[in-house]
Amino acid sequence: MTETAPVPCIYVLAGTNGAGKSSIGGATFRSNGADYFNPDEAARRILEASPGLPMAEANSAAWLQGKRLLERAIVERLDFAFETTLGGTTITTLLEDAVRAGLEVRIWYMGLDGVERHIERVRARVAAGGHDIPESKIRERYVKSRLNLIRLLPLVTEVRVFDNSGDNDPREGKRPVPQLVLHMKRGKVVATCPLATAPTWTKPILAVAVKLSR
Repeated sequence: MTETAPVPCIYVLAGTNGAGKSSIGGATFRSNGADYFNPDEAARRILEASPGLPMAEANSAAWLQGKRLLERAIVERLDFAFETTLGGTTITTLLEDAVRAGLEVRIWYMGLDGVERHIERVRARVAAGGHDIPESKIRERYVKSRLNLIRLLPLVTEVRVFDNSGDNDPREGKRPVPQLVLHMKRGKVVATCPLATAPTWTKPILAVAVKLSR
């Protein structure tokens, strides 16, 4: 009897800047022996190779590198893990393409209780030697990122939504403990917290998830 080949999977660490994708989700990947494409790390490598390059150009080059790797994974049917704000249409559309191509898509989405918290986290990261993101971009992505997640809910294999609003201090190495708010598999809710007590930023996501499960 011929064994069925495993279905390739795209693993997505998503959320607006400052949500904790790298420090929580990425650290979990690497602690389990896996790796993933981190555009911030890619931008740093680009800057090390070209010190005079403006940060905006390095970020754009890193984003393009990640996009090409995702496109390759879809075409060649490869496993691929990467980090994204999910704030634009390009990556969202490519994830839809991956689903249509028969790949699994599993999303870990992290967020905070208000855009101001995201801005504060990015500022704290900068104070600790990390890279900056324009406040206008953070505000824009805070809205669009969640809308794109909602767009993907009925399509992808699995979604886990975490609230990562707990206290932290990057300068002291303290990390918040993310709280699972929603777990969906193949368009059906597996676990969720009550809508009435859910973090405000997650309520539009939960409302759509519950509706899809009916």
